Amino acid sequence: MIARHDAGSLRALHVIASVSRLRGGPSVSVHNMLNALRRRGVAVDLVATDDDGGSARLDVPLDCEVELEGQKMRFFPRQTVRYAFSAPMLRWLRAHVHRYDVVHTHGLFGWPPLAAAWCARDAGVPYVMRPAGVLDTWGMRNKSRVVKALSVRLVEGSLLQAAAAVHFTTPLEQARAAELALRIRPVVLPTGVDIDSSPERIVQPAGAPALGNDAMILYLARIHPIKRVDALLQAYAGLESRRSTALVIAGDGDAALLGRLKQMAVDLGIANDVHWAGFAHGALKRWLLSRASLFVLPSDSENFGIAVVEAMSAGLPVIVTRGCGLAEFVRQHGAGIVTDGTVAGLQAALAGLLADSGQRRTMGEAGRQATQRELSLDAFGARLENLYRAVIAGGAAAAQTMVPAEP
Repeated sequence: MIARHDAGSLRALHVIASVSRLRGGPSVSVHNMLNALRRRGVAVDLVATDDDGGSARLDVPLDCEVELEGQKMRFFPRQTVRYAFSAPMLRWLRAHVHRYDVVHTHGLFGWPPLAAAWCARDAGVPYVMRPAGVLDTWGMRNKSRVVKALSVRLVEGSLLQAAAAVHFTTPLEQARAAELALRIRPVVLPTGVDIDSSPERIVQPAGAPALGNDAMILYLARIHPIKRVDALLQAYAGLESRRSTALVIAGDGDAALLGRLKQMAVDLGIANDVHWAGFAHGALKRWLLSRASLFVLPSDSENFGIAVVEAMSAGLPVIVTRGCGLAEFVRQHGAGIVTDGTVAGLQAALAGLLADSGQRRTMGEAGRQATQRELSLDAFGARLENLYRAVIAGGAAAAQTMVPAEP
């Protein structure tokens, strides 16, 4: 392979269907990756469609370089809602992908990442594919199962097998994908987060829920059936300490599902104690993380769980299920409680932590230290750059976990 730049420089292209924060973890992770690489001096560009969740579109210039959140991005029109097809993006990729040393794609079963992998393969540019959880057991069995199985056999499978590396964010995500028996080069590389160590006092922003002195249980994620908000509501309803505790549900999702969950809260008699904060970012998100007593994510299946890392970095004890990719990290570092995901299990975990402020402080501090040490943007950026340099040099990425296994 002909080197495109001198030994010290590195130019990377990231491709994803959408960078909208409304799309959840995969989009947030991409923002973090760009920041981590920029701190390392890597020249990184991003290509995406103008998708902004559902049928909405981002108000951005198309097919030109845009500075957004400190990053260089280029947006193309999403011509179909399903699969986010974009012919203009394909033309641009064909004309420009050869200028990069490495291409990193995000997601599967969508046009942008597959088009980027095709173009990179044809141009002889090494590429890394991040499935972003869609190859796990739940995703393959519960959403368009037959279509996905056929698609993997005819389309995604060959691209994954030709990739210089397939990027998983946790060992659990890799193990679930291994059930497909694809001949790939897996690398486990947890996503880093921007950890704010500022001691500055965070002021309650306008529109934040009024909680008084109540302890706050925080759920901060998309509203989706897989997240099991219904189980959380039932567990909360059974708490003996509920009258001095508030449950804040921060997230957005399908309006019909949200309506059913709100009606469930009414039926359970907890409507006055549950606060629906909607999609939270910026000042509201920072305040929620600073105000909460504990964080809970009762998801059936979570390939990573970036909100879990954000909560731990804020010093919150976390409650996750065994289906969360970070469950072993939480257990290993004593950063919270891992439950079986049942209503009884969630209720016991909530009751135990709410009753023991000392345990909350101990777990919260353990999680804060673990994320600062192992999941900071600086640590993540160094590992990601090392991965890029390895695949550019032509080395096969062996199956490995690129993060210390021990504290």
